[in-house]
Amino acid sequence: MRVAFLALLLGLFFLACDDESGIKPPTHVSGFTGTITFSGAWPEDTDQIRLAAALRFPPSTIADILLGDALPTGVDSIRYTFYTDPVVLQAIGVVWKEKGQAWDATNIIGYYFPTENHLSPGVVTVSRKDEMVQEIDILCDLTKVKRRVNSAIGGMLRVQGAWPPGVSKVVVAASTAPLLPTSLLDLFFSFPIDAGFDSTRYIIPVQPGTYKLVAALVIEEGKSIGLESIKGAYYNFSGIKISNPETIKLDVDLNLIFPAATRRSGQEQELPGALTATSRRGE
Repeated sequence: MRVAFLALLLGLFFLACDDESGIKPPTHVSGFTGTITFSGAWPEDTDQIRLAAALRFPPSTIADILLGDALPTGVDSIRYTFYTDPVVLQAIGVVWKEKGQAWDATNIIGYYFPTENHLSPGVVTVSRKDEMVQEIDILCDLTKVKRRVNSAIGGMLRVQGAWPPGVSKVVVAASTAPLLPTSLLDLFFSFPIDAGFDSTRYIIPVQPGTYKLVAALVIEEGKSIGLESIKGAYYNFSGIKISNPETIKLDVDLNLIFPAATRRSGQEQELPGALTATSRRGE
């Protein structure tokens, strides 16, 4: 899962050039190419879209992102070419920008998904300086654009157990799916939180709607994100209702449960390996 998600590009977007030249082709020709197809109607408040590629997923710094040129809007599909040196890219997505607003790091409207698993973006490997990887096709859903709002979901994260080796970050995601999410596009993400805390607060900017699932995912070095990354979750059939762009719910608390020993009063106790989670109110 990715988280979307990625959800982290904000500083880079402020630095991005707004002219049409963008990234120049290198003297050698390597990178990837494909077709971007759009479903749904183009919002009237569309300003720009750009292709973004992540060296790590989810990215945690500006250096983890390669940003492409501004792409045409108001079309059904686009053929694109993205030039890069040999590299392994952990995720590729299309970012939407609203008129009159700054770039929103979470505003992903489509990812490259090479399989039926839409909770984990596809990896693209450019191996040589003369390699142009073909058919990196992306389907974008224009109903997934995120407009500037003040609404949010948040709460406390508390850890039970010992942090496993290799865990670097935690992200919290809220889902608009009626049951379990089937795509990263169903998710809204918090900013990444450094691992190692005993307790901390999180907040997720969300659009108005009903959110039945809020989940904390751990990011482990060398592992892709999926359902097994969830270490704490809140689920309610009625859901958390964000009724308008000013609604804020900051009482959805989560316990991160790790199947490892924890120390209490100088003695070791084994925690259960099964996933558990709690929430205060939040409905």
